[in-house]
Amino acid sequence: MIEQAKQLVRTFRLRKRFPTSVIHRGAFADNASSLGAYSVLFRDAVVLGSSVGRYTYVQAESALYNTDVGAFCSIAAGVTIGLGAHPTHMVASSPVFYDNQQPLPKFFTPTQVFKEVLPRTLVGADVWIGQGAMIKAGVTIGPGAVIGAGSVVTRDIAPYTVAAGAP
Repeated sequence: MIEQAKQLVRTFRLRKRFPTSVIHRGAFADNASSLGAYSVLFRDAVVLGSSVGRYTYVQAESALYNTDVGAFCSIAAGVTIGLGAHPTHMVASSPVFYDNQQPLPKFFTPTQVFKEVLPRTLVGADVWIGQGAMIKAGVTIGPGAVIGAGSVVTRDIAPYTVAAGAP
């Protein structure tokens, strides 16, 4: 019951902060994020360190990390934009070898050797991103592009290109 009340308060604050946008219950945008006029965040959408253009919608359970999204974009449910990466130049990709700040019980490093810095991800205007697509951090998707449902995007996508599948 307390968690539901907190969620309602967060939703109310977001609606007050972005009065022309439609914010569904459970959606979240941090203070480092902005929403353009008439944008929509559906249930449990998460926007962190990102900007969402005007008239753009982000469907349920999608997440944007360190991303700039243009105007008139359509982002389907379950999309993740701004996926991070593990280091590939170390003994292993497990954080027990490079990051003692993780919530793990044991480490093989006394310090945080590798700190991930997400490069900014850019999504141009009028882009359609299908359900369940995953987009790596630092990628640029040109205006008018279409990203097929379930696609994994690891490279830049040219304007007005249809991209589907996984590399």
